[in-house]
Amino acid sequence: MPSARFAKLKSLLFFAPIFLAMLAHCPRARASAPTHFDWRADTIAFSNDTVFSYGIDEAGQLTMHKKEKPPDYAHRCFVLARSVMQFHKFARFAPDQPRVSSAEYRQLIRRVSRVPVWFSEKKTYQRITIPGYENLNAFSRAYEHTFKEELGNWFPTYLRFGNWRMVGPFPRWGQQLAAQRILAELARGNLQAVYITRFPKMNHCIVLFDFHQKPNGDVLFDAYDPNYPNQLSSLFYRASERSFDFEKRWFWPGGRVNLMRVYLSPLH
Repeated sequence: MPSARFAKLKSLLFFAPIFLAMLAHCPRARASAPTHFDWRADTIAFSNDTVFSYGIDEAGQLTMHKKEKPPDYAHRCFVLARSVMQFHKFARFAPDQPRVSSAEYRQLIRRVSRVPVWFSEKKTYQRITIPGYENLNAFSRAYEHTFKEELGNWFPTYLRFGNWRMVGPFPRWGQQLAAQRILAELARGNLQAVYITRFPKMNHCIVLFDFHQKPNGDVLFDAYDPNYPNQLSSLFYRASERSFDFEKRWFWPGGRVNLMRVYLSPLH
């Protein structure tokens, strides 16, 4: 019996270094960021549109042409990103409660969308209850027209003070600092709205809600893109270059973008 135990122990000692080496080369596992955000349920069901049609020429460059027919709901990526954050922070869905009238739902949408998005949840004291619907996606699908009327106009978003940073320089240390702060806020459970731009051809707002970090410092961020409302989107941070890459979209060929965090205060 002792010899059998010795043989078993010897076998474990032989395989232990191999097992530890395998663990060292595996990506570090991490629990999801505690934002409790579900892109299937916590997003607005309809899409933002653009005034221009976009395409990629033979050289791989982005082309822009004005649409013959103006879109019905455009220029509102900021509006939709802000609204998703407001409903996530300040609203509570109660599907077990009876539904109310269209006029009452209009008032509820207006109340949620008027809470400053940079407020903390504690400052609102009590979440605004949305009766009769399971989540934002279902609610916005049922009341699309009302949402479009009540969430706000696009024009004020173009006058935001923080927008004008897009014409300035974007030093690599600044992009690295932004990535670090985004990671820290997501780890605390706070959604992060970011403005990504390659002025003058692409300016867009998305919401980051989770991240997947590699041992080399690269990070894949999960995102809600108002132009792709019912699809998981992503933004990539490349640590070695201290830069962000946005995936290929119908309005963007894919590649490096400059990033600014927004909706942190009235000035952002």
